Amino acid sequence: ELLDARRIAKVSEHLVRGAADCGPCVIVGRGSQYFLRDRADVHRVFLYAPREAKICRMVSSGTPENVAVEQVATIDNQRAEFIRKYFGHDWPDRHLYHLMLNTAAGDESVVGLILFSLQQAGPNP
Repeated sequence: ELLDARRIAKVSEHLVRGAADCGPCVIVGRGSQYFLRDRADVHRVFLYAPREAKICRMVSSGTPENVAVEQVATIDNQRAEFIRKYFGHDWPDRHLYHLMLNTAAGDESVVGLILFSLQQAGPNP
């Protein structure tokens, strides 16, 4: 069978659902907020950052600035297009998330807030 973007989305859904069925895990992106939206045991968090913070993060990890500027725009556009094409929604679809955090606050703050949010949500977030 031809492995096109639609087939990749279906395979992703199968893998995401399988991982969630196996127990506690962290699943990042690729439509998982849609695949798992009806599950009571899922805590959906959207992480975002200002454009400048994304560029700075990429540059600090060795990406040339001109490449980082181009990739930040391209990656966000690709994400939005993927969600629009395969799920018929705008990205991010804010009502699907329990929590949205700006990663410019710093890794420790973001992790702490996610853990606090999980703790407040109880055994079935």
